[in-house]
Amino acid sequence: MNRRQILRAGVFAGAASLARAQRDPQFDHSVVNQMRIDARDLGYPPVDVIPSGECAVRALAVAPSGAIYGATSGHRSHLFVLHPLRGYVQPLGYLEGATTIHHSVVVSNSGDVYIGGSIGVDNNGEGYHDYAGGHLLKYTPGPAEESRMRVEARCEIADLGIPVPGDGVYSLVYDGDDAIYGLSYPRARFFRYSIVTARTTVLATVAEHSVPGEKFEKDRNIGRALAMQEGKVVGSGEDGRLFRYSPGDASVHKLAAVPSVPGREPYDRVDAWCSGPNGLLYGGTSDGYLFRLKPDGTLENLGKPLNQYRIRGLVRTRSGKLYGAGGDDDEMARLFSYDPGSGVYEVLGFIDVNRRPYYTWQAYVIDAMAIGKDGTVYLGQSERRSLLYVYHPE
Repeated sequence: MNRRQILRAGVFAGAASLARAQRDPQFDHSVVNQMRIDARDLGYPPVDVIPSGECAVRALAVAPSGAIYGATSGHRSHLFVLHPLRGYVQPLGYLEGATTIHHSVVVSNSGDVYIGGSIGVDNNGEGYHDYAGGHLLKYTPGPAEESRMRVEARCEIADLGIPVPGDGVYSLVYDGDDAIYGLSYPRARFFRYSIVTARTTVLATVAEHSVPGEKFEKDRNIGRALAMQEGKVVGSGEDGRLFRYSPGDASVHKLAAVPSVPGREPYDRVDAWCSGPNGLLYGGTSDGYLFRLKPDGTLENLGKPLNQYRIRGLVRTRSGKLYGAGGDDDEMARLFSYDPGSGVYEVLGFIDVNRRPYYTWQAYVIDAMAIGKDGTVYLGQSERRSLLYVYHPE
């Protein structure tokens, strides 16, 4: 595993060993400004922490209260919360029956947390042949958040059923009122869940065919994230084309294809969204492009902020500046910013926390981002041993 982690106090027996563990100070010029970044364990180590192999963070959401909720993937999925006033991550228990929570945590106006489960994604549909389907779960904040950390306890949740039989939940978005919209994996079903009626309706299939490739490759081109734009749901599907759905319509409406490397259109998809002013939406693609979508459907290609594939997270600060994380699974994640006013990109560096001689930790894969009500940016690491990173941009 590509982990350069442990520099904990007391690990090294002598000064010579400690010296060998220290990195070249020149490396600090290639990482995020150390005055602005820190990391949080997913619990209280060494015991009350979500264990390795179960702690990959692939979903984050901000509650109306300002609390940050997240879910992990691995051998088991866990739900956790970070209350900014406290500053630490509190595990709330494991989610029975779920092993993967992929971009599928949303919080309603009432503060209820909705979670979509699956058994794996982006894996050519492995394990789905006899799978009953991923469940939609609801967690209601309560006494568990005032008690001890519940790493080995079952999270107290309500089971809302299976939105799409045979499929897992790939992504979710909340419309700010009554509806939760989602995409399923591996069959690309677009569905709606009504909070009031507790009913699920499958609305469309956004990708009918497997992407071009070898005969054994069965994955479809399904957008990894959904967004709301002036009351309409926006995502991407087959051939990298955007789709938009207005509540009450009989079908989705296809828009332009997302920016991609020429010839890679059938493979490109939206990995992350964030809202801008005046109904604008910003999206990041799996080919590493940033683009802007206007309410009238016009798409503007803003180029590539990094010489890497995948923009895996996007947030927008109060100043209007965008921050994003990019990099494929076998690369080193980097943080970047984009100023819509000037059109200037800034590569901020590797996502690394250096608190030597006590600890140092670098994220190779970031797969979730959220911005708190106070402007703090949270980045979820998605590896065998993962942390939650805390970045203070401005």
